[in-house]
Amino acid sequence: MTEKEYQQQLEELRHQVEVLQKANIDLMNRNIQLGQHVDAYYDVRRRIQMLKELVIRHKELIKHADLRDDAELMALIETRLEQELPHENPDFGLKELAEFIGTSQTRIIDLFRRSIVHKNVDDYLDYLRLLRSMYYIQSKPQWGIAACAQQAGFSVIRTFNRKFQDALGMTPHEFRMIIESNQNNETK
Repeated sequence: MTEKEYQQQLEELRHQVEVLQKANIDLMNRNIQLGQHVDAYYDVRRRIQMLKELVIRHKELIKHADLRDDAELMALIETRLEQELPHENPDFGLKELAEFIGTSQTRIIDLFRRSIVHKNVDDYLDYLRLLRSMYYIQSKPQWGIAACAQQAGFSVIRTFNRKFQDALGMTPHEFRMIIESNQNNETK
């Protein structure tokens, strides 16, 4: 082998070494990226597992909420509804009540089935809405009857008038007249 051939081979080998070094650096960078992806993958799996555990704990809390005795659950319902008035929304019903209280719909249904006064959630919510409408009729004389009914959570005025008549034996207008008459007598 001549000196020139030797130099050419040496140059080719140096070139191949440079190519291999660049390929090695590219592989190391790729390994780092893959390592980061694997870390991210395991981080996502860890978060998913944490969420699953939170869901399981939430289900356990709901089960324990269902174990409350009827009086305690009813007191909780009355207190929360009185404080926050979600029933003034006409769309507030069984499903929303169960979510609001943090118990199952079945537990709420069973509670009202055993109730002496209200046999179902709709009757109970209508009762609360009637009480609220009476409050508005008395305290907001500048409002019309329909406005009082809507503010209390009734979406249909005809239904409100019928339920009011059934519950009190008088129309909302007659009720307002009695209130105004009593207020006039008190001021004299």
